[in-house]
Amino acid sequence: MKPRSQKSQGKPNGKPNRGPGKVGHNQKPYFKNKNNQKAKGEKPNKPQIRNMKRKEKAAQEAAEREKVRADRDAQVKAYKKKRLEKTKAISKRTQKGQPLMKDRMQLLLKQIEEMKRN
Repeated sequence: MKPRSQKSQGKPNGKPNRGPGKVGHNQKPYFKNKNNQKAKGEKPNKPQIRNMKRKEKAAQEAAEREKVRADRDAQVKAYKKKRLEKTKAISKRTQKGQPLMKDRMQLLLKQIEEMKRN
C-alpha cells in the first residue's frame, strides 16, 4: 500500500487549510475600525442615549424626593411648634402649684375657633 502524500491529508473534502483565520474565501475579514474615531459633532449611539435618559430620569426623581422631603420637614416643624406652644400653655402653674386656667381657656378658645372655620 502506498503512503498518502502530504497534499491529500487535511480536510476530508479536499480543501486545503487557509491559515489561522476563520474567514472563507468569499468573505472579507472584520476588523474593528480603531483609527476611524467618531467626530465630536456626531450624535451619540444607543447605549449613550440610554445612559443619558437614565441620568435625566434619576435627576428628576432626586428632585422629586428632595421636594417631598422639604414639604415633610416643613410640616414636622409646624407640628412641633404647635405642640410646644400647647405644652407651654398647659404646663404653666401658679406659685402654689395650681394650673393656670387663663392659658388653658385661651387654648380651648383657639380650638373652638378652628373648628368653626372648618
